[in-house]
Amino acid sequence: AHSEEGGAGVRSVDLDERSRRWTVTSDPRWLWPGLDVGLLSAAASTIERSVTRILAGKPASIGAADGSDAYAVGIASLLSGTGSLLGHWVEQGKLDVAARLAHTLARHLAHGRGRIGRIGREVAPALQCLIEAGVNPGILKGFHTAHVYFPEPGVRPLADVDVYVEPRHVVRAGRALASAGFGPGSWSADFKTNWYPGGKIPPIRSLEYWHARSPWRIDLHSALQFGTLTRHGIHLEQVMPITDTWDWMGMQLRVAPQPLRFVALAAHLSSELNSSRLIRLVELTLLIRRDTASGEMDWAAATDFLERTGATRYAYPALTLVEQLAPGTVDMALLAKTYKRASRIARIVVGELTPATPILHERVSLAERLMWEPGILGVVRRLLEMLVPPRGDSLKNNLL
Repeated sequence: AHSEEGGAGVRSVDLDERSRRWTVTSDPRWLWPGLDVGLLSAAASTIERSVTRILAGKPASIGAADGSDAYAVGIASLLSGTGSLLGHWVEQGKLDVAARLAHTLARHLAHGRGRIGRIGREVAPALQCLIEAGVNPGILKGFHTAHVYFPEPGVRPLADVDVYVEPRHVVRAGRALASAGFGPGSWSADFKTNWYPGGKIPPIRSLEYWHARSPWRIDLHSALQFGTLTRHGIHLEQVMPITDTWDWMGMQLRVAPQPLRFVALAAHLSSELNSSRLIRLVELTLLIRRDTASGEMDWAAATDFLERTGATRYAYPALTLVEQLAPGTVDMALLAKTYKRASRIARIVVGELTPATPILHERVSLAERLMWEPGILGVVRRLLEMLVPPRGDSLKNNLL
């Protein structure tokens, strides 16, 4: 089966409806009609092997010689977040693929380049408004790493630009974003709100690749908390402020110094193991290699920071999977310490993963919801919260 989305004959409302039906049913046939879902696991595994080889400086290949699996490999590269990166490696001669798959990956790369360019053009005025409002914005995670650590920014897909401001500046930052033409989305949390260009969520343009015109947003953070860190009250920025600077488009933007940058990426990856796992592992690998080689990050400082924040166990999944993907990348002493701090449930969950598989998660398992709890009392407390959510919270929000 093969599909070419985003052109004539495919209405965006159809894609939105297919996405909605997937959310309700978890049936992948709504997202990709005609796809043999059974091929996704094999496609993900071959992508993983090729990424490992290229990170080790070796040539690699993906897919059948006749290109018959190009559609499945293309969807697996979407789900793993690696489509544009694979397309870049094909273009650079590092990855050998059949002509049909080369076309698919070239489309991923072209849209990745177009998407990062569009996001850059639309976010720049908003960041300038924040600077002029005196809130001194910080850039977290992907938008920064895309420009600094990857071979080109367009190979790191982005759903959002994560912007940090101090809690006392949140209201002022919101006014600045509104003045730049952004409007708040329908979702917010204690330490994060989302803002969309034009004040509305545009339609989905493709379910097969990161389309250049598909939605993106600004996530406005007032704390460095991700997933499980939020639940357990760990504020990374309270131990190490966001003080480094990054010159982008003539603007001086704050970014996290090391080892805060490393810890934030690792904790975020660990808290969202079911989302674009492979590209996030590549991201962390590239960061570790570059900043360790330059001396900007050292493992003793990273270990000390994790211990002081109480975040050591949250780094366990990320570092374990990075070491599987790119052996020799992670410090063995720190890896052993994260293993010791991790719960038995976390070790079981991570033991069932590889860097790329399983590729398609239909539901978050009970073990994944309990893996961060410290001891039996924490597990029991979490189970009770899931069964009887706090007043004002929905059961769905608690489960997620």
